Amino acid sequence: MTNLGFQAVYHLLNAMDGCVCERAFLPYIVEIEEFERTNTELFSLESQSPLRDFDIIAFSVPFEDDYVNIPRILRLAAVPVLSSERRSPCPLVMAGGVAVSLNPEPLSGIIDLFLIGEGEGSLQSVVELFGELKGRPKKDALRGLDSVDCVYVPALYEFIYDGTRIKEIKPVSGAKTRIKAAKNFDLDRFDVPQNFVMTPDTEFRDTFCFEVERGCGRGCRFCAAGFLYLPPRWRDFGKVLDSVKKGLESTGKVGLVGTAVSEYPRIKETISYGVENEGAVTLSSLRLDRLDESFVGLLKKGGYSTVTLAPEAGTERMRNIINKGITDAGIMEAARLITEAGFLKIKLYFIVGLPGETDTDAQGIVDLSRRVKEVMKRGELTLSVNPFIPKPFTPFQWAGFEDAGVIDERLRLIKKGLARERGFIIKSLSAKEAFIQAYVARADRRAGELIINASVKGWKESIRPVIRFLEDSVYSGRAQDEILPWDMIDHGVKRTYLWREYEKGLKAGLTPPCDVGRCFRCGVCIARGPS
Repeated sequence: MTNLGFQAVYHLLNAMDGCVCERAFLPYIVEIEEFERTNTELFSLESQSPLRDFDIIAFSVPFEDDYVNIPRILRLAAVPVLSSERRSPCPLVMAGGVAVSLNPEPLSGIIDLFLIGEGEGSLQSVVELFGELKGRPKKDALRGLDSVDCVYVPALYEFIYDGTRIKEIKPVSGAKTRIKAAKNFDLDRFDVPQNFVMTPDTEFRDTFCFEVERGCGRGCRFCAAGFLYLPPRWRDFGKVLDSVKKGLESTGKVGLVGTAVSEYPRIKETISYGVENEGAVTLSSLRLDRLDESFVGLLKKGGYSTVTLAPEAGTERMRNIINKGITDAGIMEAARLITEAGFLKIKLYFIVGLPGETDTDAQGIVDLSRRVKEVMKRGELTLSVNPFIPKPFTPFQWAGFEDAGVIDERLRLIKKGLARERGFIIKSLSAKEAFIQAYVARADRRAGELIINASVKGWKESIRPVIRFLEDSVYSGRAQDEILPWDMIDHGVKRTYLWREYEKGLKAGLTPPCDVGRCFRCGVCIARGPS
């Protein structure tokens, strides 16, 4: 319910003539048991209609962790889990969202068709075409939907393997060779309400949330969202202020959402408007080198209690490797500004297991955190430290996942180094938990059987018989010319550019932020064509 993309899709579909969209959710565990005990099929929120009575069941999938929930939902809905076992009158099963736009292959045996990229414009064309094809045999309907550039129909592609690697990807039945991701270059073009009031039971309770920008041009080499949503795009300032006004009238608390909200060109004016009208304004992301005295003061007046920053690494060398471009001095200056503004809580995000990282870099997280705490003098410093997971369509997509023993040892080093310090809270994801994500994020379609098994038995029991295969897949780096499971997808960013950035990163070289519409180095703005 707190996902603006999910809510926008709901609106887009219901705004179409001849289309009705309703929502459904995976119940809590105790409720699932009651569904199964009473033999009740999963139904929609709005009309309590069984899911299998709809023409399409569409999943919004932002995270790989959600993959196991898809088979669970289909089973509760009395819909066959495997695409190959679904026949008319079964609904078509569709998926979109960040996770499957990066790599749809792990779900390719379950999902009939994927919408790759952004929904505005593309979603309407897919549903309209489906309306024309409705009633035809499933195979014919899927072939027809394959004519849409951003639609990926897994059944129309054959994968040939060589051990854990892919030898060839072959389109069949006349399928297109490339799936071109949909991208909405003008955020103000479509009449999509990007403002929603979050209810008391959601993550951002009683907050009027809306999107002010999309995309980030900083080029952090580990960040999937940073490359997936290129180029950076901003909403019209007048429309942003209108949304702030509506939010203040509605709840008095406004949440500004985006990939890099603090990069919005008129962010200070936006926050100032909220403050001047006695409202609270929060940002979904904050880049520390954008902070100055006036900005921090506005955050304080806007109702912030905790300032969250993302140094990502403990040493400047590591931050150069990932192209973060932030110095130790810059971090200390941000801590000083935050402290002098009266904040008593700071949260820092760090990653361990990055390419080129050593124990010295992990110790750097300890040393840097101590220095920040010294600047704070009092209050609470929270560290969120998580393992690096290589993601598709980033320069680090070729890197291997760091050995689990090394990751856990560096996490122990950090926790031990700060164990006797007062005012620290450390939160982390274990290497074992990250291992599953690291496999699924870059897996091919052979992962489907594992996902289905895990949806019933859990991950621990399911991975035991195939652990050697998973380890070979997860820990090994990829060669420059290796076929990757997502190679048939085109997000506009050139593969050659990503490889150059990978090599540059390993040498700790920095790349400046993109100059939107003028640099043309990654390929996205070239693919966009004339504005």
